[in-house]
Amino acid sequence: MHLVKLIPLFLAGAIWRTIGIRSIGRILVRTLGTKDEQVRMIAGMMLVKGGKKAEPLLQEALARRESVPVVLTVLGSIGDPAVEPQLRRFADDKDPQISKAARDALQIVLYKA
Repeated sequence: MHLVKLIPLFLAGAIWRTIGIRSIGRILVRTLGTKDEQVRMIAGMMLVKGGKKAEPLLQEALARRESVPVVLTVLGSIGDPAVEPQLRRFADDKDPQISKAARDALQIVLYKA
């Protein structure tokens, strides 16, 4: 992966964390659905660094069932105990990837609490 391809992602992350423009934060959330694992990882790290500011954006993605396993993982990595009930709802999902991601996220949240 060339660094040049990542520049827009890094800029979006910096602008979102600094200014808090939700539409730019949504770009990071949508990027969690990309096929490129490195790009997904970087977007996820930026959202985790955003902390509670990222939670509403991630919850919007969950409501749309967009990139659910990755979104749950990022939400859990933030570590806010307030999202525990939402994570529990996904722990019994029919999709095994979603239920596993929710259970893993729950473990992280409970550990950080």
